[in-house]
Amino acid sequence: MAKGYDFAIFGSGPFSALLAGLLAHDHGKQVIRIAAPVSPLRLQRAIDLALPLATRPASWSMVQRGAAETLALLTAIEAAETVAPVDVRIVADSPASVTALAHMSHIARGNGLAVRDGHFRGVHRLNGDIALTGSKVQSTDAGATLNFTKAGLAELSIAGEPTEVGQIVLADDASILDLMPEQQRPSHLTAQPMTATLTAPARRLAAPVMRYVDRGVTLAQRPDHSILALVAGERDVEARLASCLPGPFPLPRFATTHFRRLVSNDGAPLLGRLRPSRMFVAAGLGNTGAFLAPSIARLLVGIPTETERPWLVAHDPARPSRETIADFAETLI
Repeated sequence: MAKGYDFAIFGSGPFSALLAGLLAHDHGKQVIRIAAPVSPLRLQRAIDLALPLATRPASWSMVQRGAAETLALLTAIEAAETVAPVDVRIVADSPASVTALAHMSHIARGNGLAVRDGHFRGVHRLNGDIALTGSKVQSTDAGATLNFTKAGLAELSIAGEPTEVGQIVLADDASILDLMPEQQRPSHLTAQPMTATLTAPARRLAAPVMRYVDRGVTLAQRPDHSILALVAGERDVEARLASCLPGPFPLPRFATTHFRRLVSNDGAPLLGRLRPSRMFVAAGLGNTGAFLAPSIARLLVGIPTETERPWLVAHDPARPSRETIADFAETLI
């Protein structure tokens, strides 16, 4: 372990791994990633897609450029198979969501995607973890803690020893929920209960990935036709899930787990330092975080491109107003 670091990245998912690797290799920074161990048998808690639920063209442009950059990065390290195209179908029930979906579809076509009746073809999907084996990134899965001074400033300790770090980054929902005092959490973020469940093989879905935005259900069908389902909220979970599954019924389940995720109340991500802790948070990114890692890495080292700078700065939680970035926010019906 080094005596000090430029960045300490907390997070267990692909986004945190990509962010740590980019900071260490592309930007030459001293980086430690603190990631809780994840069992290979644990149900997947997110589906990483370059498909933002957004109605603002700038957000689509950011994700599409990020997807191309991420694919090029993974190709360069001989991990191109980690990203594969997948068809995604979005189903809207409420009039407001139908209108938003129509607008999203128009923007997606402008970004080169083939879209018809809510069916988005050839969307980049990140499959599996990003390995940091052999990376310059220091990694630890235990013994790292955050302490807060009387003024609220966050300080890092590893194995009980204070550790100098230039910037602490909370790069997944679990880290923010576990490490950030609730009173310091941005008011735009809400902790939402989630259920993940894996069904027995079922009939073929209309697309390999289905998103029912008003029912809070996302389905991903595996090659053996079993279905991973992610269900938001606590109310009528079984009924909402059943309304989306293709059968045959009764459909047995192999496993179920419960967790929490952070959602943005106004549909727009939060990217920036918080006061008084001075920790950097990346939250409310939905399914797109992994594909925004190159841009966020540049933001952290202070060299965002002129194209991406306005979008990144506008999503800083310190901004006095979010009217210009507020976007489509899922609401369960």
